[in-house]
Amino acid sequence: MYRKWPANICPIGSSRKLACIALALLAAASLAAPAGTGAAPPRLLDASLSQAGRRLIFTVRTSEPVVLKRLERRPSGVASRFLCMELHRQARGGSRRLCLGGAPNSHRGAGLELLNARGQVTKSKTIAARLRRPDPDELVLALLPADAGLLPRRYRWRVVVDSDCRHAGNCEESLPAQGERLFRLRPVRAVGCTGGSAGLLTNGPRERKVVALTFDDGPSDYTSGFLDVLRRERVPGTFFEIGQEIDGREATLRRILREGDEIGNHTSHHTEYPGYADIAPTTSLIESATHFRPCLFRPPGGAVDSSVIAAAAADGMRTVTWDVDPADWSNPGSAAVYNRVVDAVQPGSIVLMHDGGGDRAGTLAALPRIIDTLRARGYRFATVTELLGERMLYRPYG
Repeated sequence: MYRKWPANICPIGSSRKLACIALALLAAASLAAPAGTGAAPPRLLDASLSQAGRRLIFTVRTSEPVVLKRLERRPSGVASRFLCMELHRQARGGSRRLCLGGAPNSHRGAGLELLNARGQVTKSKTIAARLRRPDPDELVLALLPADAGLLPRRYRWRVVVDSDCRHAGNCEESLPAQGERLFRLRPVRAVGCTGGSAGLLTNGPRERKVVALTFDDGPSDYTSGFLDVLRRERVPGTFFEIGQEIDGREATLRRILREGDEIGNHTSHHTEYPGYADIAPTTSLIESATHFRPCLFRPPGGAVDSSVIAAAAADGMRTVTWDVDPADWSNPGSAAVYNRVVDAVQPGSIVLMHDGGGDRAGTLAALPRIIDTLRARGYRFATVTELLGERMLYRPYG
């Protein structure tokens, strides 16, 4: 059964005892065997820390499956049951601890604890993260480093678990067994995406409740407001940009990518049935401003034929339209935009809205309600590239 940490496991001075507690708390009963088996707690077999694009990936493998719902995401005492990874900057006091589990929703979110140089918890909260179990004895945590307050630099890290603490006064098992491992978190930027082949798509897969919110005709003075909403709601969006609107708004394009959103090409002058000459210059403008080369093209008005698809493909882009259109370009009011979107959305939908080309206050006002309603109905959100099963490409700066 799960074991608690006895209060007398560290018969040492108070300052060293706090440090021992801070380490042993990292996994106390999280790695314990299922109740009633009488077996010893599962052991840490391996752990790794890596970077995949913008995300930090923490992987841990144990001798037996870990029961996530019995872990405490934000441990509060010596009897807590949890599994955590601890990181700290070189030559700096204090550390950050990322803790798995918690019930309910153990697969969405992680605990973050800040520890001072004496091992005392000074602050704790839950942050956004995704936890997967590729195999019964393997856990993979993915999160954005900024959500954990981790900036690009070098870190020392290790995983520590309670290993019964009654043998020879040893109150932890750690990986590595001695010392710490080194990891360099690098700054990256989006440089492209996969899937930019010839073809036309109006929606993504229908078997999953995932939708893509898209915004046309920018960048504009309204775009920053849309980005504020998406960031606050932790929702990605895809922005199809017009080349003639980019001059003077390059910083807005960079912000779009920096916050995890996507940029697509929407021609140079919003011309229907455009040729290559009205498509390729916008790709060049986007790439010059951001280092990002789009893989998605959206034809103005949805006007598309084989020549448009071929012209976009010649510039390395797939043509994407939509299956939900609230006609917000006509300014019907925020209530109408909201109702038209939520009434029409289905799994895999690509939703058309506008952040440029006119007064977009009504669409902006409707956006938070749209997100809240769809989320309450069990929908998740993705960029168009992610919705279509492709991925963004990142490269370290420099």
